[in-house]
Amino acid sequence: MTSQQPISFSVTATPVEDIDELSVEWRELESRSAEYSFFLSWHWIGSWLRCLPTTVKPLILRISNGAQTVGLAVLVEGTTPVLRIFGLRQIALNETGDRELDTITVEYNGVLAAAGLENVVTTAGLEWLLQDGVPNQSIQLGGIDTPLTGNAIALASAHGRQTNQIRLSLAPYVDLAAIRDSGEEYLSHLSRNSRQSMRRCLRYYESTGPLEYHTATTPDEALFLLDELQEAHQLYWQSRGRPGSFARPFFKQFHTELIKAAFAGGHIEMARISAGGSPIGYLYNFVWRKMVYAYQSGFHYTDEGLAKPGYVSHYMAITYALARGRSLYDFMAGDRQHKTSLSTRERNLVWLQLRQPVLAVRLETAIKSLLAAIYNRSLQRPNKNES
Repeated sequence: MTSQQPISFSVTATPVEDIDELSVEWRELESRSAEYSFFLSWHWIGSWLRCLPTTVKPLILRISNGAQTVGLAVLVEGTTPVLRIFGLRQIALNETGDRELDTITVEYNGVLAAAGLENVVTTAGLEWLLQDGVPNQSIQLGGIDTPLTGNAIALASAHGRQTNQIRLSLAPYVDLAAIRDSGEEYLSHLSRNSRQSMRRCLRYYESTGPLEYHTATTPDEALFLLDELQEAHQLYWQSRGRPGSFARPFFKQFHTELIKAAFAGGHIEMARISAGGSPIGYLYNFVWRKMVYAYQSGFHYTDEGLAKPGYVSHYMAITYALARGRSLYDFMAGDRQHKTSLSTRERNLVWLQLRQPVLAVRLETAIKSLLAAIYNRSLQRPNKNES
């Protein structure tokens, strides 16, 4: 009996010089890949690269087995602050590390890999970066799932790096396949309170006329609805003293490019939800491998208690997806009540840094530990008013 020889990989990082040439290589690897999200498709990556300002110089991380490419990702060099006065040299995976440009928010991030090699290819790429394949003091991994988080933490520890969790976010979703297999309606899978609330909201909107879920049929119509979504989205968030996603010009520029690139393939679902002919909300979803990613929204709110346009709009989108045989409706990262109320399952996404334990990092860690200890001690201290 012979033992199987381990696969040998070569890893390189070179400047992205010709986006059209990279497109051919990326799409060819996609044809040999199985488990990857919309955010690792060329639709997303290519649109992002075409919109980046010329001051950003991305690198292509290429993992090869002999002459064949088995893994691809984009790296961007930059700096990340520590204690607001120090900076670490950083490499970001499929992001820039710049808040203005990363406002588009990549999720389900990782390395595009050949089918069956996802884990070993990703590990090879991370190992290479942790060994300063591209000189760095921090590796930023944004919007990664639980398995990749565990792998990254283990690799960081093995290389003497510290992990800094920037953000942990719940990502609720609706298991459409399970609902379809159950033979029961969607609402029966929600809590009693959620069912009753949704039925009241539906009756409220239907009292003004039929509810309609209309999706754009052309790229131009999708862009028109994006403008309407933007108006509703910005009005809501600015009324709450927040800038809104469209406040940064790069956000709209990128999504205009993405819609033009991905609409023809059926990967953009831009919807207007109306009651009695009057719009109550807009949804901008991605459709990928029978999954729906609920990416962005804009709703028309009123002061009436039963007017819950977000709940009803997502309900309409979920029933629309069920009718079309889709397998999952993903609300994506973000702690919003309607997401948890309308979902049937959930998972976590993590924003993580793998940092060298330089003095500034050790000092920051010590300060955070001290503040946490003081806070925990204050919780344990008895309240004099209760004694």
